[in-house]
Amino acid sequence: MVELTVTEILARASVERAYIMILQERDGMRKLPVIVGPFEAQALALAKKNVHIDRPITHDLFKNFAEACGYRLDYVTIDKVAEGAFYSTLHFKDGEKMVKIDSRTSDAVAVAMRCGAPIYIEDELLNTLCIKEEWENAFSIPITLAGTETLREVLERAIKDENYELAQKLKQEIDSRMERHEERNNESNDEIDY
Repeated sequence: MVELTVTEILARASVERAYIMILQERDGMRKLPVIVGPFEAQALALAKKNVHIDRPITHDLFKNFAEACGYRLDYVTIDKVAEGAFYSTLHFKDGEKMVKIDSRTSDAVAVAMRCGAPIYIEDELLNTLCIKEEWENAFSIPITLAGTETLREVLERAIKDENYELAQKLKQEIDSRMERHEERNNESNDEIDY
């Protein structure tokens, strides 16, 4: 497992009200970008700057509740990415047993920062997802992290540049997202009672 730390919270220029949390391996150069919303970005920024406000926000409340119940956050793991969404687990201990709680990565990191708990990711997953510097300040990111609209734009460019190998990979990713989206819609329609 590789330990990560939050290095930056950046405004995303191409999408209004979206931010990017940059996690970097503690003893290395690999960086992991995670897109977060404005409320999550604010919670992360407050924790990063160690700012305490008069009334607890949600992440403080969660930390306080866990501690009041005798649980301590041991560590957080970033477990996977699916359709551009990160999945994490909070690992709590009460002295005897371990309790695992599924979480969005932005929330897990915000709680970890408040608790002083480490954040981990498998080395192989980090290698798959990390930003890689390609040339002179140009970076590449895995297509699984890019938004669908961005993938469509890059697909058009790849076709125009006759880069058919890249175009095929992009089309496969877009198609698989559309299929999963349709499956979810069909499942939710099946559950409706009239």
